[in-house]
Amino acid sequence: MLENIEECRVNDFISSLSQVDDDILDLKKYALENNVPIIRDEARDFLRFIIDIKKPSNILEIGTAIAYSTLIMHKEYREANITTIEDFDKRIKEAKNNIKKYFDIDKITLIEKDAGVYLKECKDEEVFDLVFLDAAKGQYINWLNDIKRVTKKNGIILADNIFKDGEILESKYLIKKRDRTIHKRMRDFLYEIKHDDELITYIYNLGDGISVSIKK
Repeated sequence: MLENIEECRVNDFISSLSQVDDDILDLKKYALENNVPIIRDEARDFLRFIIDIKKPSNILEIGTAIAYSTLIMHKEYREANITTIEDFDKRIKEAKNNIKKYFDIDKITLIEKDAGVYLKECKDEEVFDLVFLDAAKGQYINWLNDIKRVTKKNGIILADNIFKDGEILESKYLIKKRDRTIHKRMRDFLYEIKHDDELITYIYNLGDGISVSIKK
């Protein structure tokens, strides 16, 4: 029976069937060797699936890191224009090098600033077909209204690592005091996207948890 099989074994088996280009594997290897947090394999394949179905013309990625997930989206649909945001100087340098190495430069715009600042400054409404969130989890709730504003009708807002290594599932009393603010904000974000009249939201137990919201 499938329910008796360890979930990690199932995920490993599914991941082993995936077709992934060598350059993506090279970037993944670099991330693992240098302790750079990147999207997990299950979430990676789900992101590719969403990209393939949606065929987004304009993508906003919040949290570039070394441009691993940026590369996944670019490889899956090369027609997409991707705006990706990063404010950590070390990661910006690495992302620039990888963008130069792996990408069609004309399709990628790297924004070097805080995502909250960028979203506030962004005057264009309903410009992005897909918003991919993989950054500071405690800020998701603070960014939500501006993210909705810049997302097109029928556009998708996808948030990764929403379970925060399982911490979000726990009572706040089991969470270290220094982490309780993030714990509350992440729970508030999940509640908000599930109850927001402007959104249709699904939450999946993939990787470290992933949410998919469609703007009505």
